[in-house]
Amino acid sequence: MSFSWIRLSAISLVISTIAGLDLPVYPGLRTNQSRPGVLEVAFNNPPVNVWGLDAVAGLTDIVQRLRNDTETKVVLFTSDVPRFFVNHLDLLITPFDPTIAHRTAELLFNLSSLNQITIAAVEGKCRGAGNEFLTSLDMRFATTTHTLMGQPEIGLGLIPGAGGSNFLPRLIGRGRGMEYVLSGKDIGATEAAEIGWINKAFETTQAMNGHIDDLLSRFVLFSLPAIGLAKQSVNAATRPTLSELTADADRFLQTLNNPDVPVLIGKALALAQNQTDTVAENFFGETIPLLYA
Repeated sequence: MSFSWIRLSAISLVISTIAGLDLPVYPGLRTNQSRPGVLEVAFNNPPVNVWGLDAVAGLTDIVQRLRNDTETKVVLFTSDVPRFFVNHLDLLITPFDPTIAHRTAELLFNLSSLNQITIAAVEGKCRGAGNEFLTSLDMRFATTTHTLMGQPEIGLGLIPGAGGSNFLPRLIGRGRGMEYVLSGKDIGATEAAEIGWINKAFETTQAMNGHIDDLLSRFVLFSLPAIGLAKQSVNAATRPTLSELTADADRFLQTLNNPDVPVLIGKALALAQNQTDTVAENFFGETIPLLYA
């Protein structure tokens, strides 16, 4: 993703490298600190950017480091995988790790508690755990091309396991939250912006990047303690508690006792050719009824 501020002078790059976080290389993630005050984290887990153990471990480490960082003002999340922002839970985790729901719920709560502002620049599919991650962020922007969002878990006999049923209704209201969580349907960027799922939709990448770039240029000017306190006030009025998120994880684990779940997951994996860039993976919301044919 090419933001104008990435094209900085060599001197600025050296300065920002010295002042930035000392981050390791994370499997499935790419980090960029080329602008002072801004950390970009790009999801890079081809072919379809599924949410797995690497993402949870890497982001958990980044969040922990940000807690002690006083230089970074904004964390911008992007994707290096065309047509996919961050996708559903990796259904091929073997052996399945039953702690991933609770670990993701705690990660999303801690992410939302950071003093730093968290922003998503979405250009692609964002479903399931990916959408739970998305709705936990402070701001969400998306292009209309290729972007689809949703909570499709119900189609597999599951429920959102990391807080999606808590974050989403706080953005779009109870009725619409029920509609999308219980139907598993996708939503495009234009309609998502109209109902509050995301902040704003853009026709082009350039327009979205320009809007975000303008916000970043303002945010980096401001006091991090003031940003953190302002976020605390907004969170007090709008954010679910950690206990509410972990209760979702408990309910998700209950759904795993349903004998229909492995059958439905098997059908989904067959249609998506084991989570590859297929029609079923791109348009999973439309594909769900085929699991019951």
